[in-house]
Amino acid sequence: MQSILQPLIEVTKALTARPELDELLKLIAGAAARITGTERASIRMLSPAGDKLLAIARSATSFHLNPSEEFRYGEGLMGWIVAHRESIRSGDAESDHRFAPRPGMKSAMGSFLGVPLVVGKGSLGVICAIHPQKDYFTDLHEQGLTLLAGICAPQVEIARLSRLATVDPLTGAHNRRAMERLLSGEAPARAADGAPDATGTPTDATIAPDAATEQPERPMSVIMADIDHFKHVNDIYGHLTGDLVLKQVATLLSSVLRAGDAVVRYGGEEFLVVLPGVPAKRALAIAERARLAVEAAEFHLHEQTFHISISMGVAQARPQEARDALLERVDAALYEAKHAGRNRSVVAP
Repeated sequence: MQSILQPLIEVTKALTARPELDELLKLIAGAAARITGTERASIRMLSPAGDKLLAIARSATSFHLNPSEEFRYGEGLMGWIVAHRESIRSGDAESDHRFAPRPGMKSAMGSFLGVPLVVGKGSLGVICAIHPQKDYFTDLHEQGLTLLAGICAPQVEIARLSRLATVDPLTGAHNRRAMERLLSGEAPARAADGAPDATGTPTDATIAPDAATEQPERPMSVIMADIDHFKHVNDIYGHLTGDLVLKQVATLLSSVLRAGDAVVRYGGEEFLVVLPGVPAKRALAIAERARLAVEAAEFHLHEQTFHISISMGVAQARPQEARDALLERVDAALYEAKHAGRNRSVVAP
C-alpha cells in the first residue's frame, strides 16, 4: 500500500504548480509506472478530432518499433477503454478478444492494465501499463491507477484547453495570442512539446526583461519568415497541398531551434520565430539554417515533387522597445529580403 500511496501523494503535490500539459503527462506516466511496479506505463490522449488515440507520454521506450503508433477510437484494448470509459485488467492481453495486434511489437505483451481519463461524460484518453509476466496486475494496482486518473484528469483537461487556446490548429505552432506572452519575456514551452497556458494576455506592449536572469538587458531577437510565392502553390497544387506545406515549414523552422525558442503562425504564410537570449548576428545564422532547410526540403503531391523557398527578416529588440516597433522593423527587413529577390535573410538596422 505504501508503494502505491507515495506516488499519488507526490503527484498531488506537483499539481499545485500547474505544470504544462507535456510535463504533467510525463509526471503521470512516471507515477503510473511506480504504482504498478512496471517499467512500461504510458498515456494516450484522444486527438482533437476524437477519432484517434495518440501516444503522448511514456515512462520507458516504446513497446512498438514505431513510437508514434496510433489506434483508432474503439480499436484495441486502449480504444475500447476510451470508448466505454471502463478499465481493463488482463492477465494475458494478446488472448483478449479486444486486443488489436500491430506489426513491430518488440515482445509479447503479457499482462495489461488500463484505466480511462474521464472528465464529465467525456473521455480524454487512457493510462495503461504492461508487464511481460502473465497475471501480474492485482486489484491494488488497478485501484491505484484509477485513483491516479481521477486525481489528474481535471488538471489534464485544464492544460489541454490551455494548449488549444494558444496553438495554431493547422501547423501546431504558437498562435498570435501566445505571441503576446512570448514577446513580453515570458518563457514558453515549445508548441511541439506543450504550449504556454492561457491565463490571459499581458496589456503591457513593452519587451520585458527575463525575470529568471540577473542580466536586465539580455538580448532577444525575432525572425519573420514568409513563404515565397505561396499563392502559386495554392493555385497550382490546391489548398490542401498548401496546408501541408505550411505544416512542413513550421516543422522545419522548429527543427533548427533550441528549447525555449518558439515558432508563431503570424498569419497566412508568415511565421515569427522568437529567440530569447539571442543577439542579431546569431539570429541571422539561425535564419539561414532554417532557410536552407526549407530550400532543400522536398514537397510531394501524388507523384510530383516540388521545392519552395522562404524569405527572412531578422531584428534584435532594443532596450524597452515597444512590441509593435520591433515587429515593424522585422517586417521591414523581410520586405527588403523579398524586394532583393527572395530566398534570403536580411537583418534590420
